[in-house]
Amino acid sequence: MRFQVRVHILFLALVFCVSGTWAQPSWQASETTIDLPVEVLSAVQMANLPTTTTLGQGDFFYEIAHRFHPTVDEGYDANFGLDGPVSMRTAVSYGLADQWMLTIGRSNVLDNLDVTSKWRFYERDSASLPLALALSLGLALNSDIPAIVDRGATDADNFQFFAQAIANTVMMDGRLGLGLVPSYVHNSSVFAVDRQHTVTLGTYARFELNPMWGVFVEYSPALEGYQGILLPGETGRSHDSLALGAALSTGGHDFYLFVTNNTRLNTTQYLVGAPTDAAPKNWHLGFGITRHL
Repeated sequence: MRFQVRVHILFLALVFCVSGTWAQPSWQASETTIDLPVEVLSAVQMANLPTTTTLGQGDFFYEIAHRFHPTVDEGYDANFGLDGPVSMRTAVSYGLADQWMLTIGRSNVLDNLDVTSKWRFYERDSASLPLALALSLGLALNSDIPAIVDRGATDADNFQFFAQAIANTVMMDGRLGLGLVPSYVHNSSVFAVDRQHTVTLGTYARFELNPMWGVFVEYSPALEGYQGILLPGETGRSHDSLALGAALSTGGHDFYLFVTNNTRLNTTQYLVGAPTDAAPKNWHLGFGITRHL
């Protein structure tokens, strides 16, 4: 099964590569932002992974997201997962230029604070298969270090670096949006004796049911490197992340409501993997709200 999933991912990557030879660039920029000429990828990000869309110069973007720790499978006693506690992320972004934005976000897991710069460097309009490419680079600091670790909050071992290449396209008259996000995290385990790294291939698809509602799926397998525990006291290993649910776009807002096996939020933590596998008994409720100002 895992081999078949990897084959499907590689096929999707091949589609992106081959599509680059099908048409000549003829992109026209809008006055305030650079978007693919379809609604499906107008969002700056998916539930977890970034898109190639950037803010217009001077625009702001706000995000708040929760991942509930109880599982849906716990039933009424845990209000089907809504009783909490939660992992939470808040972030604000600013458009430095029409194709370049800066984001500062914080998760309550280890008080992870990340600063991310996303640059959209290529876009091609095509009637058959438009294509956009972006690069995201970031630095993260984990400052909530357990007392059992003899280390200051700003010790060098608490810092992480990450890089993500992002490719987006649309099919079916713009109703189906696809994304590939190969990602690299340096020092992916801040408590390991030696510096670790993780390579993950983020993938997603979003299908528009109508101008407001859509459904989506994200799958992020770790291809190479560290996929162990994230916090002291955890046991076992991390697992590939899966999220699937509904999306609502209205009035500058994007809402995501979904189930996932990953309760981690900030980039350097989410990309290491989920605490449990993606069996339905391990699904947690998640939501995200973003606002483009």
